[in-house]
Amino acid sequence: MMSDTKSVKSVSSATSGSSASGKTSTPNEPAGNIVPASHSGDFMSFLKGVLSFTGDLSSLTCPSFLLNGISLLEYGAHWSDYPHVLAEITKAEDSAERMKLVARWFVSTLYGSYNKRVAESNTGEKKPFNPILGEQFLASWDDAEFGETTFICEQVSHHPPVSAIYFENAKAGIYGNGHFSQKSKFKGTTMKVVQEGRVTLRMKNTDEVYCLSLPNLNICSIFTGKPFLEMSSTTFIRSSKGYTAEFHWHTKPWLYGEYHKFDGRIFKDDSLKYDETANGKEQLYTMKGKWVAESTATNLKTGSEATLFDVAAQPSADIIINPLEEQTEIESRHVWHKVTEALANGDYDAASREKTAIEEEQRALRKKRAEANEVWTPSLFDWIDDADDADDVKKSYAYLYSAKDSIGTGSWVYKSSVHSAPKSAPSSNQSGSETPSDAFSTAESSVA
Repeated sequence: MMSDTKSVKSVSSATSGSSASGKTSTPNEPAGNIVPASHSGDFMSFLKGVLSFTGDLSSLTCPSFLLNGISLLEYGAHWSDYPHVLAEITKAEDSAERMKLVARWFVSTLYGSYNKRVAESNTGEKKPFNPILGEQFLASWDDAEFGETTFICEQVSHHPPVSAIYFENAKAGIYGNGHFSQKSKFKGTTMKVVQEGRVTLRMKNTDEVYCLSLPNLNICSIFTGKPFLEMSSTTFIRSSKGYTAEFHWHTKPWLYGEYHKFDGRIFKDDSLKYDETANGKEQLYTMKGKWVAESTATNLKTGSEATLFDVAAQPSADIIINPLEEQTEIESRHVWHKVTEALANGDYDAASREKTAIEEEQRALRKKRAEANEVWTPSLFDWIDDADDADDVKKSYAYLYSAKDSIGTGSWVYKSSVHSAPKSAPSSNQSGSETPSDAFSTAESSVA
C-alpha cells in the first residue's frame, strides 16, 4: 500500500515536520489567540452567526483564519499514536489483564486526538477541514519490536459526515475497525459536541472482541479566541467475555479543580445489558488521573497501584505518509494542499477561494449523480448491521445500548479486514452520501 519513499510528519501539523518530543507541556488553557488582529471584526460577526444558528454547527462555513490546515480525516490516525501500546495488548495472559491493556491503549489515543495541538503550540484549537465524500487518508508507523502498523480512513458519508477507520499490526496480530461522527451546538458559552460511533478491536491470538464507545467533547474559551477541548460523559469498553471498562470524563468545575481528569473501573459482569445499579459485578481495577498527563490503575485484589499511561514518559511514534506527489487525488493532503499552503502563508483570501472551489466541485458531483440516479458507495468500507454481525460483536454492543446510545446499531468495516463478517443486504440509504438510518441515534438530548 505504501511506497518505498515516505515522508515522516506529525498529524498535528500538515505543514511542518514531526513534532514528537520527550517531555510534553500540558497547559490548562492556551495562551495564544487564534484570531489575527486584522480579522477580529470578522470573528465577532462569525460568533454572532453561530449563536443565532439553531442546527448542527458542523454545517456552518468557518472563516479561513480559523482553519488549522488539517483534514478531520487525519485525526483518526491518533488511534495508532503509540503502536507498541496497541501491539502489547496481545501479550496479556488472561482476559482481566487484557482489558486493562485495552484500557491503557484507549487512554493513549486521547492526548493526540484532543489536546496535543494546543499543548505543543500553546495556542487555541482551530477547526479542521470537513472531509469530502470518498476522501481517504493512509498512513503507517514502524516499531523496532512490533514492525509496521498501518492505518486507513475513508469518508463514507457526507450527510451526516462519517469517517470510517481501520488499523492493523500484522506482526502482533491485532486490528480494529471504527467510525465516528460529530453533532455540535452551543450551550451557554461552550460548544457541546456529541461524538457518535464506535471502535471494534480484535486479536488473532484470542477469540475475544472489544467494543468501544466514544467520549463527548466541550469546546471551551471560544469567545476569547483561545479554544481548547475538554472531554465529558461516560464511555465504555465491553469485551465478549463479560469484562467492562467504564470511564468517567470530568470537566473542570466552575470555580475550582483541574482540567482533564478522569476516573473509572474495570469489572466482570455476565449480564446481558449494562445496569449501573445492579449487583453481582466482580470489581477488578480502579483507574484515575489525567488523560493529558499520567494515569494509574489499582488492582483491587492486591491493592497495588501502577501507571496506566503517562503521556510525558514517551513520545508518540512518527507517522509515515506518502509524499504529496505520490498520493492519489482523493487522499487528504492532496485534496486540501492548496488551501493548506495558503493558510501557511497567511493568505486567507486565497485559502477561502481554494476551499470554495473544492466545495463547489463536490456540489456539482452530487448534482450530477442525482440527475443520473447514480448511487455512490465507499470503495474501502462496507456497512454491517449489528443484527447481521457475528454473535460476539452483536452481544457486546447490545450490552452497551442502554448505557451509550451514540454507539448506534452497526459498523463500517474495512473490506480487506482480517475480520470477515457477514454483510448486510444493501439498501437505498446505504449510498455513502447518507448514513444508514440506524447507524446513529439522534442524541440531541445529550447536548440539551
